[in-house]
Amino acid sequence: MDTGKQMRLNLLVKDAEDNIIHYFKKHHWDCELIGSYPNGEYVVIKVSKGSISYKLALLYSCATENAVYKNLDELVDLIVLNGGFYHLESYAYGITTEVIELKSIQSYIVKWNTDASNGKVSLGGQDMPSFKPKEFTNHIQSEQPINQIWSRIRQFRTRGLAEKLIFQRCNHSGINLSSEVIKAKALGLAFSIQNACDYFEAASKQKLNQRVVSLYYGAIALASAEMLASPNGPTSLQEVEDMTKFGHGLYTFDSVDDNPFEGFVVGVLSNGFFHKWMSFLGHDVDTYPGKKPRKESDINLSSKYVTTLMGLFSHVPELEELLRMVSSTPVNWLTFNYDSEANGSFRFNSEKSRDSYVYINDISCSKTVEDIAKLDLPLEQIEYIQSEYPGLHFKALVRHPDHKFWHGAVKLHHSPFTTSSYIIPIFGDVSEYRCITTVILYALSILVRYRPSIWREVASGKYEDYLVLTDEFLSVFERLAPEKFLAALLNSKVSVVQPGSMFAH
Repeated sequence: MDTGKQMRLNLLVKDAEDNIIHYFKKHHWDCELIGSYPNGEYVVIKVSKGSISYKLALLYSCATENAVYKNLDELVDLIVLNGGFYHLESYAYGITTEVIELKSIQSYIVKWNTDASNGKVSLGGQDMPSFKPKEFTNHIQSEQPINQIWSRIRQFRTRGLAEKLIFQRCNHSGINLSSEVIKAKALGLAFSIQNACDYFEAASKQKLNQRVVSLYYGAIALASAEMLASPNGPTSLQEVEDMTKFGHGLYTFDSVDDNPFEGFVVGVLSNGFFHKWMSFLGHDVDTYPGKKPRKESDINLSSKYVTTLMGLFSHVPELEELLRMVSSTPVNWLTFNYDSEANGSFRFNSEKSRDSYVYINDISCSKTVEDIAKLDLPLEQIEYIQSEYPGLHFKALVRHPDHKFWHGAVKLHHSPFTTSSYIIPIFGDVSEYRCITTVILYALSILVRYRPSIWREVASGKYEDYLVLTDEFLSVFERLAPEKFLAALLNSKVSVVQPGSMFAH
């Protein structure tokens, strides 16, 4: 066989598969390549849908012998040219079958789909497919996102929608709960959401002291709702109430240094609400201390279960600028970025690797490679790197065999106020933004209610710089925490975009 003809025929078969068969299959036609003919340089394709079938031929070139055209005139319903018309009348004469260019094949897809229809209904297609009902949305598009976020949260103040959310989450997790349990959980969920709405609404109109307390109890209400919404969470409001019988699960102690605000001690306990919440989230709570310290000598700030108020503030990335101005406490978050150069470009044209190099920035310049290595992250090959940008920089390899992208293995905090960051955990392994900020609110609420001698100096005395920090924290919390809690309620990442942006619907 002429090797040139065979090569052209091979190209023609591929074009038939890519440009005819592929598109007919999109419309649920059964397609079969029933012949390829090197002498005439054409292929014949049969397409069928239900009881309707057609044959069409794809020719390599318009300049094909007239005998081939006449043979195809008897054999097929349509002749398609892979190229363009070139003196067609000199070759395709004496036939009745229409000859078209490949670029016009769509018109016959439409025409033959009409032939394979019963009125307005297409015949021969697939049966009704499985489908996924639309669920409570996790996509928010608004000029003022916080309004839409609260609108979503407020939906679950009604017992009916609360039941639907719990039922939806049970379906997702494959857990079967009795209707009685779902109703009891929904009752508690609706009540907790109403409480949270009331507290946050009140906070928006209150002075600073009252605002702190209202936001703390609003956060506790949302945490209660988060647990009740989960199929694996408490089964009733009474069960949530029982969590508080042993208190908040946190404690405070006066500073052991000269600064009563920065050094205000905050610790975690092995009973109470916070302990139950962290246990629900899957954190290691087995070694939380059973009692709070009685005297200053009992305080051990090197323990992972004890920190200070300023230490807590240092875990809030949105406070970076203010924190650096009012305190020398180093920040406790890191930024991670894909290192395209170390990974050999962005690999657009190569198979995605499950090992990715990243560069890490510690803006506080206080961490060492040993500190980075201690993090509970799948990092290897950690080393310092020189950078022209502010901060202390590291390079590391992220192993992410279970995730397509590296950031699936590194839980990042996303915020509209700052770049995405990794928050270094408190109390061992607690890195969730909503949990850390709730602990801060707890400490502030203790100060404003029970330590007026300290709070007075913050409100109008020598520590008034911290008042600005506190006020900024509350503003950020009011915007971000509801979004984080909504994601926990839905058990889904919440996407917030501005209208007209590249991610808008």
